[in-house]
Amino acid sequence: MSSLRAELMGTTGTIIPPYRMLLPPGWEAFDLSETTERDLIRRAEARLQGAKNSAFGPVLAGKVHEVLEGLRARQGFAYAFAGEAAPSWAIGAATLVGLKRSSSPEATLEQIVESAIRHHDGVAIGEGQRIVRWTERREVTVDGEDVASLLINYLIPVPGTRLTEAVQWTATVTHEADLPADHPNLTLWTALFDTHISTFTWTVR
Repeated sequence: MSSLRAELMGTTGTIIPPYRMLLPPGWEAFDLSETTERDLIRRAEARLQGAKNSAFGPVLAGKVHEVLEGLRARQGFAYAFAGEAAPSWAIGAATLVGLKRSSSPEATLEQIVESAIRHHDGVAIGEGQRIVRWTERREVTVDGEDVASLLINYLIPVPGTRLTEAVQWTATVTHEADLPADHPNLTLWTALFDTHISTFTWTVR
């Protein structure tokens, strides 16, 4: 497991080249290994026992497994969220995942970028404007309540692949269903992730 506090680093053995990126204060980053899954479940169960709610443990363990297994199936390599040391307003409000994206005959990376710009107000950010960012909105029902999620996506080409492979970071911010897309809170979340994703850099070892 890799919990690196303010800095997320890709190491050898991952499905992408080594990289470095700063995370928001108090955030924790993890790989998607089975060891990480067991550790996250142990931490969650300990917290539930402390709150005298241990009966929910098996349900939570199933949800953790479902999330990580789904990310692994999508070529995920990293998962991050606000830990206990993060500001209280950030805890539970957002998550960040890293996925590997590859061109296919059905959808090349160039087509993905074109669609992001044309249909989702995609823009270039970061040094040299090498990162493409676009947002999406999804509405779901959780425990009988209607909620919405702001998905902030960032696509970064993998060097040396001639734009056939890329890293995609997706931040998911859950919020009330009636919150408008241009609400200041959501604008601030986008600015926060823009700042940190812009620190992404490939490293040479």
